[in-house]
Amino acid sequence: MKLWWMLALLVAPGAHAFNDADAVRVLTFARAQLSDTTAEMPSVNRSPKSSLSNGTWTTVANTDRIAWTQGFFPGSMWFMYQVGSEPYWRDRADMWTRPLEVQKTNTETHDLGFKMYLSYGNAWRLTGNTYYRDVLLTSAGSLATRYNSTIGIIDCCDWNSAWQVPLVTDTMMDIELLLWGAQNGGPAVWRTMAVNHALKTLADAVRPDGSSYHYVDYATNGTIRSRGTFQGYSSTSTWARGQAWLIYGYTMVYRYTQDARFLTAARRVTDYYLANLPADGVPNWDFNAPSQYKDSSAAAAVASALLELSGLETDATRRTRYRTAALAMLDSLASPAYLAQGTNSPGLLLHGVGNLPANQEINVSLIYGDYYFLEAILRFNPRPNYPWYSKLMLPRSQHLLGTTNTGIRNVEFDLTPLAANLNGGVVGWTDSSTEVTAFNRLNMAVRMSEDGIFQVRNGATYSWIRRVPYVNGQTYHFRMNVDLNARRYTVWVTPPGAAEILLVDRVAFRSDGPAINDLGRAAVISTVVDSDFRVTSHRVYAPGQAGNVALAPQAPLPEATWRQLDAPEPASARPGASER
Repeated sequence: MKLWWMLALLVAPGAHAFNDADAVRVLTFARAQLSDTTAEMPSVNRSPKSSLSNGTWTTVANTDRIAWTQGFFPGSMWFMYQVGSEPYWRDRADMWTRPLEVQKTNTETHDLGFKMYLSYGNAWRLTGNTYYRDVLLTSAGSLATRYNSTIGIIDCCDWNSAWQVPLVTDTMMDIELLLWGAQNGGPAVWRTMAVNHALKTLADAVRPDGSSYHYVDYATNGTIRSRGTFQGYSSTSTWARGQAWLIYGYTMVYRYTQDARFLTAARRVTDYYLANLPADGVPNWDFNAPSQYKDSSAAAAVASALLELSGLETDATRRTRYRTAALAMLDSLASPAYLAQGTNSPGLLLHGVGNLPANQEINVSLIYGDYYFLEAILRFNPRPNYPWYSKLMLPRSQHLLGTTNTGIRNVEFDLTPLAANLNGGVVGWTDSSTEVTAFNRLNMAVRMSEDGIFQVRNGATYSWIRRVPYVNGQTYHFRMNVDLNARRYTVWVTPPGAAEILLVDRVAFRSDGPAINDLGRAAVISTVVDSDFRVTSHRVYAPGQAGNVALAPQAPLPEATWRQLDAPEPASARPGASER
């Protein structure tokens, strides 16, 4: 196998290993872009697909039975919920997920996997709400109706009258719905269907050198009528995104089955892809086409797949090679050459190609490229140290911490004032079941008072033992010990370059606060403007544990960059100072 691609990436000027700081930078940008998109969508009944030159999205009706891209936008918002556990993103993701329920009985397409698993699947994974699971199982049953038992494949579609029983490489992505369904209450035959389809794709769509046809059309008796690349350059070429579907698909099937045949298949299609990459790790739209149009969507899907494959790989050399390649791809995609920051694109990635032969979506942002880019970043680090910026709107200020933080818990976080006039900004905590609609919904609170010092809520008032001033631009480390049974807490603060100071000792929870059984929700609240302070590295843990989500420190981004990327929110729900 040729290894020039890897050497080129390793010696390329400016190349570096993608790291946590890069991940947070991209996720901060994604948060702003997705927030803008939710505001600009005409309704929750349509989802974005590709960017237009005027800075808007083309959209697709969520009721469209043949279209395949509707799951990527809600899926991307579920990823943002994963990043910061903000109810805002959970609610927005749910708003665009539920309109897709009409697709659960759609038997006209193989693309229920794209539509339903990426939306409802992420929703189920992150919330455990059985509504999402039940819709997924119905969807899997609909997809199973397209299984052709004579040939052993999922028949991709009915819209092309020139085909009889077609297979396309895209379906390798869709069969995760069947594999998941078989593991989550559906019949075992769904797994058999998925495995048979994957094996038939390997036999008939993957060439001996690891390259691939995009489609194989069969006669009803199972003989091959034709093979080609419907969205590629020619019948003998390899369409880049079709190859990406195979890399991702065989990796995924191996994860579900642990069948060594699928690890071998994943290696085979991956090694062809890597051996034919240009130096920047982003492929031409077709590996054999003379026309040069980069496809960032293929690169994003492969980067995500290789991060998973490197974790499943049993050979140490391959494991390192695949991870190194994935990080190099993320480096390129996060660079100014591909990241849409500073352009008028509403998406994340520039230079995607949808369907070049049809002259559709060339050199644009694609919602599915953005989705796999976010997935790759969260496979690199599932819980990045994303900063929590203060918000005027109380619903936007909240972060969910789960329901398991009971009894005695430690809390740690870093707090950085970013404005000269904070006028009482608050970090507060309450029960997982309590919506923060006013300051009196917070059982515990640390306040930056109008007097320029840190204070802690103690029963009916605020108090402190030592007067600790806060300074704009300086970072303070807080440590708390919370006794949920006694309804008391102790707070220490470490100013920059100084020793830790006891701020309050065993003070009472807010006397007029709601009932509290767990430390399940945090709120970071502004009273003047959005983003006038931030909280990072927040973690809750039991005494004797090291704490969760702690990350190795990274070089910080310039504050101007943070503030520019963090989209401001309207001040329509500004809390009054007297309520704190």
